[in-house]
Amino acid sequence: MSEVAPMTDLQRMHHRSSSSHTLKTGLSMILLVVMAMYFLLPLYWLIVSSTKSTTELFTMPILEFPAHLNVFQNLKQLDTYQGGVYWRWFLNSMIYAGVSSILGTLISAAAGYAISRYTFRFQGVILRTIVAGLAIPLAALTIPIFLVLRDLGLINTYAGVILPMMINPFGAYFMSVYIRDAMPGELVDSGRVDGAGEFRIFWKIAVPIIRPGLVTLFLIIFIAVWNNFFLPLVIINNPNLFPITLGLNLLISNLHTAGAGTPMYEMIMLGSVISVLPMIILFPWLRRYITTGIALGSVKS
Repeated sequence: MSEVAPMTDLQRMHHRSSSSHTLKTGLSMILLVVMAMYFLLPLYWLIVSSTKSTTELFTMPILEFPAHLNVFQNLKQLDTYQGGVYWRWFLNSMIYAGVSSILGTLISAAAGYAISRYTFRFQGVILRTIVAGLAIPLAALTIPIFLVLRDLGLINTYAGVILPMMINPFGAYFMSVYIRDAMPGELVDSGRVDGAGEFRIFWKIAVPIIRPGLVTLFLIIFIAVWNNFFLPLVIINNPNLFPITLGLNLLISNLHTAGAGTPMYEMIMLGSVISVLPMIILFPWLRRYITTGIALGSVKS
């Protein structure tokens, strides 16, 4: 019989390294699965609950679909509740988030371009002020914002919600870093040599190059405005102007005041599912731009 040759020191080190790598990979996979379940389980429960009647919500296992799905019945009840006010809230959120995201992205891009591509007096002070603004939570600014909007007569208006969300310190700082890293300064100089004005250089040269960063920032602002609850709560008391976050909160507050037989639980569950659909649609659609934006933003020109 042939004897098995003993492992050399190099082979032992390789074996230990391979075993350690396998163990780390296994632990990483377990951690990822646990994190995925942590984030997806509430969404799964919400989807399951939106297919049940009130009785089934309190009698069936929470993660089990009913034998007969009540989605269309629940949707009909949500559609007819108070003349379809839910869809008014949904439209309001689209207006708040859409307009704030578009204007906020453009303003942040212009500010970031100016900070990263121009040299002017107090430039460092302005940049440090913007960075300091990142540390101030929006809740701390709510009362000053309310007082300013009240003096301007913008309480209970669309503009009262949109204007504060357009000015975004994070967006300005993000775009200044992104433009500095993704757009060579030589392009700006070439545009000036060719006789292009500053606005044309920004719009025709800078914007196409930084498009992935713009899409990334647009999505960040859109999600922030769509999920915003506290600022609209302070600015708006007219239910017809409520975003979907305040609308769902109003449905919850009506649980104990609604008439007998009103399917409030089903409407809240289905309304919550519908409220996350824009996020589910936007992420896959804009994924390519976001991935490109992160990659470009991490490489120096």
